[in-house]
Amino acid sequence: MKPLKRIAIVSNATKSGALQVGEDLKAMAERMEVEANLSTAFPAPTGLLSGMDACFVIGGDGTLLNVMEEAVEYNVPVAGIRHGQLGFLATLSPADMEKQIPPLLRGEYKIRRRSMLFIEDKNGSSKTALNDLVVKSGSNGRLARFSVSVGDEPVADYACDGIVFATPTGSTAYNLASGGPIAHPDAQVVLMTPISAHSLTSRPVVFPSGISLQVKCLDNPDAPLVSADGQTAFENDPFFPLEVSVSSSTFPLLEGLDHSHFRLLRHKLKWG
Repeated sequence: MKPLKRIAIVSNATKSGALQVGEDLKAMAERMEVEANLSTAFPAPTGLLSGMDACFVIGGDGTLLNVMEEAVEYNVPVAGIRHGQLGFLATLSPADMEKQIPPLLRGEYKIRRRSMLFIEDKNGSSKTALNDLVVKSGSNGRLARFSVSVGDEPVADYACDGIVFATPTGSTAYNLASGGPIAHPDAQVVLMTPISAHSLTSRPVVFPSGISLQVKCLDNPDAPLVSADGQTAFENDPFFPLEVSVSSSTFPLLEGLDHSHFRLLRHKLKWG
C-alpha cells in the first residue's frame, strides 16, 4: 500500500491517558515527515477526514464508530488504538505504538472493507450502522411484539424484549451478549437475534446479502426504541415497517499486515 502522508488523529480526551497517546502519535508521525492533525473534540469536527490518507482513533470502539460516517464519505481508512474495554475494532495498543505505528506509516498495512447495515423506515428516513440495529420495547418491563418477513414471506413473529440485527463486525457486540453467533468479518450477512424471546424455539437467524428484511411493529402500547450502533437511529419516532439490508457502502478499517481475526477472538474471549 502507499505510505501515509497526511493523517488525522482523534483522541477521546474523556478517557484517561488518551490525550497523551494522541500527542505521542502526532510527534511520532512528524518525525517520519507525516503531516498529523490532532483533534480532542468529541464528536470529532465535521470535515476532519477530508483530504486525509488515514485516521487514527484513540479510545474504544465507540470513539471509532463516531468517525464512521466521515470515513465512509471520504473513503479514509481508520485504525483504532484501544483505550476502551472489550473493543474488537480498536486493535492497536498504546504500549506497542513504537513498534506498530511506523510500519503503518510506511505503507505496511491492509484495508478491510467491513460491511454495514442500511435501515429505512416507511417514510424514507434512513440510517447506516457498522455494528447493529436494535429494535426494543418502548416500555420498561413490558414485552414488545414484532413481525419479521423477507418480501412477502413471513419469517417469524416475536414476543420479546427486542431484536438485534447485526453485521459480522457487530456480531461480537450486543448480538453476542444476546446469544447470537459470531460471524467472520468478511461474510456478507445480516444476523438476527431476538432478545429474551418468550419462546424456547426463537433462535438467531443468519440472512445473506441481497435480501431485505421487513420489521413490523405489532400492537405495542408505546413506540419502540430504535438505535443504530448504540445511538438513537432517527430524530423522530420511525414509521414502521423498517427495511433492513446490507448497505452498498462499506467501512474501511486499517489493519497491520500481521493482524489475525482469530487471534483477536482468542485473546478477547479468552478461548485459550
